[in-house]
Amino acid sequence: MSKRASGVRVIRIGARRELTLLVGLGLAVMLAIGLGAAFASQRVAQTQALDDAERMTVRLANLVIKPGLPGYLEYDEAKADELRRALANRMSDGYLTEVTVWGADGMVLFSNKAEDVGNLVEPVPIEVQDAIAGRTTSDFEDDPPEADALPSAGAPAGVEEDRGPSRYVEVYTPLVMPGYPPMAFEAYYDYHRVEDVADRLLRQTLPLVLGPLLVLQAIQIPIAVSLARRLRRHQDERARLLERALSSSDAERVRFAADLHDGPIQDLAGIGYALGAVAPSVDPKHAPLMARVQEALQRSVQSLRTLMTDLYPPDLRDGNLVEALGALASNVRAEGLAVDLQLADVPELAEDQVTTLYRVVRESLANVVKHAQASTVTISLGPVAPDATDPQTARVRLVVADDGVGVDPSRLDKRAEGHLGLRLLADRVESLGGRLVVATGPDRGTSVEVELPVDSAARRGLPG
Repeated sequence: MSKRASGVRVIRIGARRELTLLVGLGLAVMLAIGLGAAFASQRVAQTQALDDAERMTVRLANLVIKPGLPGYLEYDEAKADELRRALANRMSDGYLTEVTVWGADGMVLFSNKAEDVGNLVEPVPIEVQDAIAGRTTSDFEDDPPEADALPSAGAPAGVEEDRGPSRYVEVYTPLVMPGYPPMAFEAYYDYHRVEDVADRLLRQTLPLVLGPLLVLQAIQIPIAVSLARRLRRHQDERARLLERALSSSDAERVRFAADLHDGPIQDLAGIGYALGAVAPSVDPKHAPLMARVQEALQRSVQSLRTLMTDLYPPDLRDGNLVEALGALASNVRAEGLAVDLQLADVPELAEDQVTTLYRVVRESLANVVKHAQASTVTISLGPVAPDATDPQTARVRLVVADDGVGVDPSRLDKRAEGHLGLRLLADRVESLGGRLVVATGPDRGTSVEVELPVDSAARRGLPG
């Protein structure tokens, strides 16, 4: 069998599948928008948290640290206690978790944690260097504050101290006071406040974003269901008209074959008998001409009989699909093509299913002879393993594949290209609960594949 082409075109998709695709796509879009809104809320909350933390840190440095730090550095206990009380008031709501004043050498000059004072961090943190240089920086930090890098003297060996939140908003800002060298002021804020802001934004945003989409879905799903039902009725009516047209075509073939047999073939056969009767009495010099006339007449009668056989549809009522496909293969071999028949035993099929499969093979072989420029064509028919989603449904698969030049998949539905029969048969296959797929491409051959559920006839109450 030739390799399946890269260009695959499904001739028709069922209305139910289209409806499922529409609803699924709508839900996927809402999910994507919801995730986008959550991400956007998180980003807005983070940006707002950094801006708020920077402004709060600058105000804290100017209004609290600068007035009280000189007394602390000069060992004025009253001033130091006043500074600690002011910080405790600012930290009482739990948002501000730690403050540190750094010297240019990485020494902790002041902290709300007395055990951190005097710690020397080497190398000097980059953020501290930036603040000493006059720049305010902020970021999110998962590690504990740098001032806590050294364990306090009071912490027992091997015991980790409780360092509060697991994530922080970290801000460094310059601290410049007359008479003192440049210093850096660091403040840590609890990241949970950022998460609270993000959740609040998300709760406010999602109803505004998803509400109209849900209303739109609620409106369009009933409309889509109604349209799908109308489309289904239209497809059913079209299938009935198609079956009537195909049946009329077969009836017309029968009538034409009968007229051919009873008319021209009988007349020509009579003429042949008459010529055979008078042939002995013909002048010997005209005998060769008489023989050629008789031979030509016999060839014409034989050609007409072959045409009559091709026109007359096979009797498929007794399930003679294998014999009918063998006859089609013989006709194609007469055209000079090699035919590989791979016909396995299949479950009993309904009459309309057998007829449809036969018509697909006949139409496909006609296209191969006319357009494919192929040397070999393979016809395979066999059962399909039950679907995992519906193990009770048996299916059969028919494949007609050639090694010809193939066609552009976009041209398969064009009526002017001679593929109308295949297009109509795709509708007929779908009406029986199956699918017809054409795989083709330039210089890759063409494969026509049909799958039909065996039990579809029983569900419709048809014989089979």
